[in-house]
Amino acid sequence: MLIDIHVWSSSAILGFVLLRSFLHTGLFIVAHDSMHQSLAPLNEKLNNNIGRLCLFLYAGLSYKSCSKNHRLHHCYPESAADPDFYSSQNPKPIGWYFRFLSNYLDWKQFCILLLVWLSILQLTIVVNPNAIQNVAIFCPLPLIISSIQLFLVGTCLPHQPSQNEPGRLLPRSLSLHPLISFAACYHFGYHLEHHLSPSTPWFKLPNLHVALRQVEGAKIKHSH
Repeated sequence: MLIDIHVWSSSAILGFVLLRSFLHTGLFIVAHDSMHQSLAPLNEKLNNNIGRLCLFLYAGLSYKSCSKNHRLHHCYPESAADPDFYSSQNPKPIGWYFRFLSNYLDWKQFCILLLVWLSILQLTIVVNPNAIQNVAIFCPLPLIISSIQLFLVGTCLPHQPSQNEPGRLLPRSLSLHPLISFAACYHFGYHLEHHLSPSTPWFKLPNLHVALRQVEGAKIKHSH
């Protein structure tokens, strides 16, 4: 918030925005692990409090509401009862994205966001004459990018209906190298693995992905 954006190049500012977006997504991922009680499994109160803090810092979100929606997502994936799924015959990503947002960001959370951003503006405008520009660039923009990242990699692509997979009962995993998977959305492109083992922390999903591929390879080899 204190940097002079007129001194930095456009590519540097873009780098800051993308880095902040990625770290912002990390707040949601940590909260997500807390929803599955895998963040601090031996201390439920600590686990839930960290989750509440991370969701508040992410976008003023309600931990109780997000936990309820996420339980429904795991119990009824890709159905009308799944709040993260757009259950039309031909779900369009844009309509699906806004429906996805509406399940988590209501007027109350939006007001909290505005109050936080205005507070940041009041704190920084005293020492930075470009505070309005800084807040506009480094607060809403990374949050929007992060929400798209979570939606595309963690929801839309793994749960996208396909005519080539009729009757699919579980989400698909994206074929991503572990480094790309980490950069894309903290390994939540390995979505099948997450649904098979929801309590596995995000950083262990690559190991689970490799193990599952080995089991599938062994089955194919055995069948031949």
